[in-house]
Amino acid sequence: MTHFIMAGLLLGATAAAPGPTVNHSVRVDHHGGAIDARYDGNVTVSYRQIGAASAPGRTSTLRCRWSADMVVDRRARSVDGSTMTRSFTREAVMSGQRAGWCDTHRATIDREVAARMDDLHGHVRAMAAEDHDVLRGELDRLHGPVRAG
Repeated sequence: MTHFIMAGLLLGATAAAPGPTVNHSVRVDHHGGAIDARYDGNVTVSYRQIGAASAPGRTSTLRCRWSADMVVDRRARSVDGSTMTRSFTREAVMSGQRAGWCDTHRATIDREVAARMDDLHGHVRAMAAEDHDVLRGELDRLHGPVRAG
């Protein structure tokens, strides 16, 4: 009985582990001067154990669902030396599932995520591009908007 209780506690467990880091730098044009922005993307892989282990001879429903989120930290420095920082997340940039216990698949899943670095770089570049208007808005609040003249 104790084994079934422990198994039940483990089945719904969710864990997260840090994955690869992806960096991207870009120069953003602004009327107050060009801004150098650095985007550091950190992948966090979450594992969720679902299903149940079964008695020998019976089919197990035990599965590991995993998902990789991209957390990007932006650091931008304006011409006057002001620094603007922001963190934002894109959830489930990758996901999948494997039969069995999550603990037995973590290394394989981590290798699969690392093997898709080109996809991860693409996500960071896209997130950086989406951030440019936000960054320009921050700069406008700092330096004032463009005046029509």
